[in-house]
Amino acid sequence: MGKPRVCVIGCAGKMGQVICRGLLASQDFQLVAGVDVARVGDDLGQVVNVGHVGIAVTSNLQTTLAEARVDIAIDFTTPTAVTNNVAQCLQEKVSVLVGTTGLSPEDIEKLQHLAAKTGTAVLIVPNFAIGALLMMEFCQKAARYMPHVEIIELHHPQKLDKPSGTARRTRECMMQAMGRTDLENPEQVPIHSVRLPGLVAHQEVIFGDVGQVLTIRHDSFQRESFMPGVLLGLKQLGKTKGLKIGLEL
Repeated sequence: MGKPRVCVIGCAGKMGQVICRGLLASQDFQLVAGVDVARVGDDLGQVVNVGHVGIAVTSNLQTTLAEARVDIAIDFTTPTAVTNNVAQCLQEKVSVLVGTTGLSPEDIEKLQHLAAKTGTAVLIVPNFAIGALLMMEFCQKAARYMPHVEIIELHHPQKLDKPSGTARRTRECMMQAMGRTDLENPEQVPIHSVRLPGLVAHQEVIFGDVGQVLTIRHDSFQRESFMPGVLLGLKQLGKTKGLKIGLEL
């Protein structure tokens, strides 16, 4: 049995380029296609600065999935494009690993229904950094004992969604730990968003109690920090049924 054949949607973007380089170096997965609205027709290796690899960037997702015989697609695009991209993949019975954040509850419900209907897996991951996953796990435990908490998420100015998917997921995990059911109520756990040059992806969760403060923080200084989590997500996707949110450590 050969390696799973992978297509990166958003391959010319900053994160897409990191993923392509990681897949080209991977022993477990084969990069066979890259889809983007930019650099169409260019060699993907040239786009990601590793030299010629013989894969041309394409713009038609549906055609690419069929012609490249794709097993798994990875989406790192935009909140406005991701839902349609994932839907096209599911219709072609191609499993999808989603790193794009900003999906609405309605979008997730739609994709959940389509994933179940087609019997195809979708794994949505708000943050692929292993340290960020541990941060969320630690915060969930802390919230059981220190329910007064606020989140500060800090990202580069090009990040389109606000608050970040990581912050939303962290709040959801903590509220579940506290037994709260209104997960989208911002007053339950306030989130403060910062967008400044020089930042990549950072989050600080501050718990307050009588006479003490607990701060849990994670910083990603390079996008390469997400690649181990992407590879982990690809492996977990093969064991996933329907739509699932978050990686398991």
